[in-house]
Amino acid sequence: MSDDEKGENSPPAPDHYDYDGLVARLKRNAMISLIAIAILVAAIWRAPMTVVGALLGGGLVMLNFIFLEHLATRMLGAAKPAANPLQLVLLAFRAVLMALMLYGIFALPGVHPIPVALGLSILVLAVVIETVSEILSAPTSRG
Repeated sequence: MSDDEKGENSPPAPDHYDYDGLVARLKRNAMISLIAIAILVAAIWRAPMTVVGALLGGGLVMLNFIFLEHLATRMLGAAKPAANPLQLVLLAFRAVLMALMLYGIFALPGVHPIPVALGLSILVLAVVIETVSEILSAPTSRG
């Protein structure tokens, strides 16, 4: 009997997936993406405030991701999640706070919208990197 027939090379069952590892890899990939975008912005625009705008945009997205991760962990970790109106207020407050912070980034003199948008896209890049990594590392089945 081959290893594939025994199930030794099969992917883990969906209920046994390592979500903490996935979140850690996404954070790592996001930081790598942010550094790469900052270098790219510095090479293209050659203005310090454009790099600051990209870094602030990436920092804003990471702050939002960490807050949502914490909120989801807290909500899903409870045995019986109850509808809490305070959580809805916090989500609305978070959206308003993120919008105000984004406005503050754009209000800085010398900040261009394209580098900020590139900084805001680091989580998308992190997901693409993780997806490609999973595809390339998946065992192939030849039969």
